[in-house]
Amino acid sequence: MFIRTVLIFIFSFNLFATEQPLVVFTEEFPPYNFLVNNEITGINIRLVEAACEAANIECVFELLPWNRALRNALEGPNSGLVSAARTSERENMFQWVGPFISGQNCIYKLASRTDIEVSNIAVANKYVMGASTDSAYTKLLTYLGFEEGKNLKLYPGKYTMVRPFAAQRVDLMIGSATSIQKQLSHADLKLSDIVPVAKIDSSLLGGNYLALHPGIDQGIVKRLQTSLNEIISSGMANQIELEFVKPIVASSSVLENDSLWNACIKEDRALANN
Repeated sequence: MFIRTVLIFIFSFNLFATEQPLVVFTEEFPPYNFLVNNEITGINIRLVEAACEAANIECVFELLPWNRALRNALEGPNSGLVSAARTSERENMFQWVGPFISGQNCIYKLASRTDIEVSNIAVANKYVMGASTDSAYTKLLTYLGFEEGKNLKLYPGKYTMVRPFAAQRVDLMIGSATSIQKQLSHADLKLSDIVPVAKIDSSLLGGNYLALHPGIDQGIVKRLQTSLNEIISSGMANQIELEFVKPIVASSSVLENDSLWNACIKEDRALANN
């Protein structure tokens, strides 16, 4: 969904007098960053807020469509972008703080599609993939052999490929362990309605980061990274994640004894071992 109204949320009032506010652009991408009751929230928004507070930096958040958020972050100078995949194409465009929370990405088919047989990720491109136009997946899919107009159909907006996937207008879609349940809800699908067919190498996507304009003082970047490291080591990041993501019990009838399922979900290991 495109957010046409710019929404600004100011966090932390402990400022260094010589510093300008850090404007962090983001998009509607639950559960990492999204809008609830006119408030920008999400796992990684909460983590950036906590890092800004611990680093004594004023942070301002603006929610925009992805392409505009990326463009504004590049224009800077006191700007950043979250949650941004740290890809090779972007590496020299920003300074990086992270990684923040992300999930294992896998390729899925409908459980009812017995006509689809994917033995490994290398042969997945025999089928038609559905994806979003404004995600980091598009370049990944090109690398994996998917081509728009041939075996790739792109849809504008987050999760807009789910309904065509449910209607069998496309054969496959990519889902993240952190967001798969939210993703499926856009077409009234349940986990029992889908089956993972391949796991994507996490290094190909680069994780989720706070991408900062290259003109930002390196001291600020280091303070934010140090604060984030402390937040993660304290266990606070895991606690925040659990507020937004409901774990899946691997011993359920759908997932039982399936190593690929267990690799592709956000598993509640404590419950699964009981």
